[in-house]
Amino acid sequence: MPGLLSAKTTSNKQRQQHDQHNIFVVAAVLLVMALYCYCFTFIAADLGAPKPESTLASLGGSISHVFDEDGNVGSNLVVSMTQKFISNDVERLVLFGVISVGFLLAYFLPLAQKQPALVVTTAVGIATLFGYQALAGLLFSHTVVYVFLHPNPIRYPWLGVFSGILCSLTLHPLADVSATSITTFLLPVLLLAAAYRYLLPKLAAYPRLAPIVRTTVVQSAMITVCGFALIEGLTGEQWKLPLGVLLFFWQWERIILYHVDYKDGLVPKALSFSDYLAVFFMPACIANWRWGVTIGQGYHYSSSTFLCENKNKIVLSGVNILLIALLYLVFSDWVRYGLIDWFERAGIPVYQASTRHLVEAFMSGYTISTSSVLVTTLLDLVRWLMLWGSVVHFKVGIWRICGYRMDPYFDKPWLATNLVSFWARFTFHYREFLVRAFYYPVFFRFFRTKPVLRIFAATMASACLGNMIWGHVSEEMFYRGMEYQNFGRVFDSWFYFVLLGLGITLTELFLLRFKRKRKPWSLDRFFFLDLLAAYCTVQFYALIIIFARPTEHSSVGDLAALFLLGFGIRL
Repeated sequence: MPGLLSAKTTSNKQRQQHDQHNIFVVAAVLLVMALYCYCFTFIAADLGAPKPESTLASLGGSISHVFDEDGNVGSNLVVSMTQKFISNDVERLVLFGVISVGFLLAYFLPLAQKQPALVVTTAVGIATLFGYQALAGLLFSHTVVYVFLHPNPIRYPWLGVFSGILCSLTLHPLADVSATSITTFLLPVLLLAAAYRYLLPKLAAYPRLAPIVRTTVVQSAMITVCGFALIEGLTGEQWKLPLGVLLFFWQWERIILYHVDYKDGLVPKALSFSDYLAVFFMPACIANWRWGVTIGQGYHYSSSTFLCENKNKIVLSGVNILLIALLYLVFSDWVRYGLIDWFERAGIPVYQASTRHLVEAFMSGYTISTSSVLVTTLLDLVRWLMLWGSVVHFKVGIWRICGYRMDPYFDKPWLATNLVSFWARFTFHYREFLVRAFYYPVFFRFFRTKPVLRIFAATMASACLGNMIWGHVSEEMFYRGMEYQNFGRVFDSWFYFVLLGLGITLTELFLLRFKRKRKPWSLDRFFFLDLLAAYCTVQFYALIIIFARPTEHSSVGDLAALFLLGFGIRL
């Protein structure tokens, strides 16, 4: 199914034409990066300049819930699980430094060197923030994927040695390598070098086996977490992934999309290892590396969007998105708590604007009004939308200043007038992952003569089953550890995925049956219907999140009672 959701191919000749320098564009990017440094790091104090909170106070202003204890802007922009001696401010300072250096290299270097420079810059940033072992584990994992998707016996000897060294570095810190352990350190090198040299070439003799092996490697994240969770359930022994492998597993959705491109013939078979790494090693992948992980998608999308139009236009659009992200980062909590205070003063309890707290209050026997259910769930969704929008806008902005015409992940979801539009606006790149990996394979294979069943099966396969199993089971294991009981945390919220899938399915069928005769948000006498449809769409999604926030003792029936209370139905 090549080309279904792919961008247009951009030739190197076109990229050369788009690669024109403009010093004012460079200054704009560096100015925005300096602004981020000023807001979110200690750089102001080191330079003897007033901190952001002091600057605002000197102008006679004051904003609550914005600044942290050190006078900087409190931020959801973080780099988690870094080396212990690196503080939050240092994490962000290194991050902004990596982004700035990566931008300058990608902007000024010759075309052939731009993407490799981004790979190297990202690798240096990962090694600095997470340590060389994390970088080794990440590179090792990608090397294995590359070898099986792009077999080439000429590369096998050096890739085998390279993989072995990376594997040893991942498992054994250099400081612990002594004369007595040197054999243990060298063993993976020898084993992998031999396997690459003598076993991998034989795989080509088994054409039926090769696709199974490739799929197993691509699905290694799901296989690993499920396997080790079952082992923990049977033996009580819990396995812990090395950080580098965990970083790799968090990219598994993009690796699946890479594999989809591969099967569709959109990935060059003779792709170099450097070009392969350029898909996954980007400065934008460092911050909040567990959020918005599908941004960039597979090979074809990222490759096609690189310098696909005038470079300065792409970069300036990235500057604009970074400024939007900054507004979200700075003012999201101020807006959130302002709304909470406003509704509390109006006499509507909002339970800290948290759906989970609302569920806990309901299960504790508190009498909850319909208005509280509606307002609490809606404000919780507003909180998440602003939090999510801040981070994914930042990531997309970084992709763009590095030369990629990346689509926004988050695009004004409050303007959606139906659930299909909301799901696309709220989580575009993840939606594309579900569509390409689950929707299309079902849509083009089953119920070809029955369009209603065809849409129903494909949508439930993607928005419900694929979303729950591939999109949340593995992530739950990554967050909480590979324990058998963590399966239950996802499956306890199964009704949320069912309602989401059914809601999207029914919306698709309705739109198929009743074609639109006007464009939403047209300034005409039906404008108020757009307002009503937008509110109902967002409120419905906010309400079904109740089923995604079960407590230890709640049942689907309990959550359904609270859900129906949002419609004024008290059971």
